[in-house]
Amino acid sequence: MQIQPKRSNPQKELLRDVYQCTQCSERYGFTRPEPNKPYFKFPPTIGAEGQADLLFVGINPRKTYNTELFKRLMSDEDAFLSLARNRDGQQAYIIRGGKERHYHHHMAIVEALYGKDAKFEDHAAVTELFLCATTDSKTLPRDVNPCAERYFDRVFLKVRPKVVICVWKTPFDYFRNRCGARPNQDFRLTIQGHTAAVILSPHPNSNRLRN
Repeated sequence: MQIQPKRSNPQKELLRDVYQCTQCSERYGFTRPEPNKPYFKFPPTIGAEGQADLLFVGINPRKTYNTELFKRLMSDEDAFLSLARNRDGQQAYIIRGGKERHYHHHMAIVEALYGKDAKFEDHAAVTELFLCATTDSKTLPRDVNPCAERYFDRVFLKVRPKVVICVWKTPFDYFRNRCGARPNQDFRLTIQGHTAAVILSPHPNSNRLRN
């Protein structure tokens, strides 16, 4: 009898590679729970485990009042895997009225498209240009995106979205430059035969959303 080789699991491989990653410089403002440990970070996606219509792309996770969450994620791989499925303990992480206000706008878009009872993970995933956490984005480089260059294609091909929703200008400019699009020109992103529209969304903390 011939033993069939085990099939690889791209989702688990991506999660493992990101969890262990320490490729970027500490000059970017990344910190660790202990010396020689991986940086505090979020999973490569939060939400849908596989394909989804929407892929939100932000700049990077912010480690401010949520330090305990990051400590749990980087001390327990199960917690890291659980957040990738949009679970924080017994509760959904991205949900209408959830404790992380940054994602209220993401959830409003999902509910506007799919109904008020829609679950984020049934229709969408969120990722970042940099997956490691900082207190703000001022320490991040503007001319290079090593994390996106290392992981975004794998994220995109896992999710295979219809629309990439860029949360503020930094990710939108990254994709526009990558696609060679002119300013004010609509464009689409194609990676290994899969194509998605790319659109710009105001940042959840911008005045346009508060007014």
